[in-house]
Amino acid sequence: MRNIVIAPCGNKSTMFYQHWLDKKEIKNFDLCLLFYHEKINDPGLYNDVDYFFHLKDFKYHMLYKLLTEVKPGWLQQYDYFYFLDDDIKIGTHQINKMFELSAALDSWISQASLSKNSYCSWPMFKTQDGSFCRFVGQIEVMAPLFKSEALAKCLPSFIGNKSSWGVDSVWSKILDYPEDKLMVFDCITMEHTQPVGGGELYQKIGVDPKEDWENITKMFGARKQNYREYGRLAVIDKDHYRTNFLSIKGKEFLRTIQRHVNDYDLPSRVRSQLRKLRLR
Repeated sequence: MRNIVIAPCGNKSTMFYQHWLDKKEIKNFDLCLLFYHEKINDPGLYNDVDYFFHLKDFKYHMLYKLLTEVKPGWLQQYDYFYFLDDDIKIGTHQINKMFELSAALDSWISQASLSKNSYCSWPMFKTQDGSFCRFVGQIEVMAPLFKSEALAKCLPSFIGNKSSWGVDSVWSKILDYPEDKLMVFDCITMEHTQPVGGGELYQKIGVDPKEDWENITKMFGARKQNYREYGRLAVIDKDHYRTNFLSIKGKEFLRTIQRHVNDYDLPSRVRSQLRKLRLR
């Protein structure tokens, strides 16, 4: 599988070298940064980045330009695309795991769950104890991981407004509201380190993000909010699900005993020897 992380970046961005590449020797992805400031203060910071483009725009507008004009072939070259905001704290190992699990479960769009101390708009995206992953109706714009086929369908929505508010609502509509393809991985956590809507670019938008949200959902005929859980894969262990854990372990033990009886008891040995004699 070919994987790539693509993220906006400015002169104050530090997450990519402090956390995303904290174990760069084991990464299973390429890293592409899209620089949004006019001047690059310290070019040397980006020596370990695989791709760097100075596009000077809002996150999803830069992504659209990158994938339709600058590098349109990437939609065929890469299998999974991870669009992190530059205030998301997540390590190399966790990013690797996001790609691996998304491929294993064939998710169309996925995200890591938010740590307990994260800034967030929707508490449902915070890590749920006892859950491995949840199948949900909508994934947030701050850090979605797309399968390439789903990305190709959703890409036109990236320039539907400036703020990107409501774009995630549109993705669910475009993909026909699947109930088992949009996933939050509770086994992987990320930290959103800045207040929602408090970033530098929000101050430059010049529009009301809430109006953007209303307009784009109306444009696409999408539900404004589809923040719901359709189901989950639970973690079965002795700490969270003692009854289920003991039941499963008990059944495994009985199957083991049955195997040993069938394999090693005297009648089975006699029947085995008789079969051998008949074959001679």
